Amino acid sequence: MNRLFLVATLVVTSSCAARPPASKPVQQPMGVISTLSRAKTADAKFCEHKVPEENCTRHHPELSQRFKDVGDWCPEHDLPESQCLLCHPELTFEPLPPVPADADVKTIAEKGADVPSLEAHVVLGKVTVFDFYADWCAPCVEIDVHMIGLLAKRKDIAYRKLDVAAWDTPLAKRYMKKVKGLPYVVVYGKDGKLVKPVVGFDIKALDAAIAEGAAR
Repeated sequence: MNRLFLVATLVVTSSCAARPPASKPVQQPMGVISTLSRAKTADAKFCEHKVPEENCTRHHPELSQRFKDVGDWCPEHDLPESQCLLCHPELTFEPLPPVPADADVKTIAEKGADVPSLEAHVVLGKVTVFDFYADWCAPCVEIDVHMIGLLAKRKDIAYRKLDVAAWDTPLAKRYMKKVKGLPYVVVYGKDGKLVKPVVGFDIKALDAAIAEGAAR
């Protein structure tokens, strides 16, 4: 199953109009952020800890071992890393809208794994959108929501996901040295040539880059 289906995220609402600031990748020395804390449905109930009640280990301590088994644990605060809003205030939990079955979506880097060349993954004849993201980055999920909307309407876009994970991963070291934070999206045109990168949550700039790439 594509990772895009697994990463539960924030659904865009009118409150997003203020454009949240870019989120700088951070170190995660205590544990990993898994998908175990994510809401299973859009109408999931959130508890007073601001996480889905059904997955909250403070309400359901019997679930703790599941998180520990995959390394998703913050020993400093004695709860899952994926529920630790003290360490990761950008965490979000709500599910993405469904991705169209015929959408051209692939995850080409997980957990910060290196990708030596973006050009090797460019799809000629389509606008290729490379999305550098992290599970804890709230603005990144809004990029996902916007792109899923485009993919539902258009077949000339190839969406490629790259999980930065943290600032010191091989992927971040290769591509993020001069980038101030996430979201970070790189757009290539139908001709296979670079259009431009888009830094931060800027849907207008992203749409303009996609339009330029589609015209090539």
